[in-house]
Amino acid sequence: MKTKFNTRRVKALALAAACTAALAAVFSPSAFALKYAAVEHHLKVDPAMPTWTPAQVATVPEEELALVGADVMDELCLGWAKIFRKAYPHLSVVLDLRASGAGAPGLIAGAKAPDSVIAPVGREMLPAEEKAFVDKFGYEPFRIKVATGSLGSLGKTATSIMLVDKDNPIKGLSLAQLDAMYSTTRKRGDADIKTWGDLGLTGKWATLPVHKYGLKAPNGIEWFFKINVMDMGDYKNDIEFVKGKGFTHAFNVAAEDMAKNPGGITYAMLANVEPNVKVVPLSVKDGGPYIAPTLETVYDHSYPLSRFVYIYVNRKPGTPLEPKVKEFLKMVLSKQGQEVVAQEGVYIPLQPKVVKEELAKLE
Repeated sequence: MKTKFNTRRVKALALAAACTAALAAVFSPSAFALKYAAVEHHLKVDPAMPTWTPAQVATVPEEELALVGADVMDELCLGWAKIFRKAYPHLSVVLDLRASGAGAPGLIAGAKAPDSVIAPVGREMLPAEEKAFVDKFGYEPFRIKVATGSLGSLGKTATSIMLVDKDNPIKGLSLAQLDAMYSTTRKRGDADIKTWGDLGLTGKWATLPVHKYGLKAPNGIEWFFKINVMDMGDYKNDIEFVKGKGFTHAFNVAAEDMAKNPGGITYAMLANVEPNVKVVPLSVKDGGPYIAPTLETVYDHSYPLSRFVYIYVNRKPGTPLEPKVKEFLKMVLSKQGQEVVAQEGVYIPLQPKVVKEELAKLE
């Protein structure tokens, strides 16, 4: 999706051309397709959310602000661009939304005008993406949370869940136990877990090996699991990495395979639940409380594997944000900006406490 909001037709600036050229070399046309996602909720923005009052920002006529990044955030970016364009009518807002993986190349391609590029990314930047940025500038990209991920949409940064066989009697799992299943380093401190008996299950489950499924890196879901469950630890070598088959999602393949591997477990999304598997409630600490993934627990992030989506910008540590970029981020982190999220009905608006934390980072 590439859109430009202008009061009249003008010649494209070198920034937009540089971003487009760099991205065209990286992404095939199939990467530009947007994904439909049905409405999942009708949440309202918390009334405690701050209202945005546009500050004075000096701009020249048709000065550009380019949003280069995630196609899955297209509706959010379009809504934000309309609000910002109305507040600053002399500013041109360019939307070049191809894929989350376009964010880092977009920031790098805009090196001659780094203060004019904003990168919406529907996940955490992958290691290679962040490394490319660091290699270019010598510091990490600056990241702000702008919405909570969806509850279960395959196309909109869905909440991560854990699936096991429907007859598995496990009542819940902690992040430390998942780490002990998947990781050799076990940074969360639990003893190694090889069988379901290691988790206290009895009978036929006592000696049944834990059969682990996952995705091969690089992948945004795998990367989220590695960061938030394994604390950046190392994987065991007995994980079965699955792939999609035709129109079947990879995690559906794993879920279906558990019919012959009842000791199986996989991270997945709610859209991947099959009749022969069940969702396991999770806890941060061993012993619970175990929380199931629901709209309410994802919204308030009490469910441990709730997700965020982000905007990345090029901000050198110790330097202020470019005024127009700062105002854009303040708008996104406001009642008006979060109403755009709520109205989409898929991504979930932030809570005031998160907004307060993110706003503090802008100063």
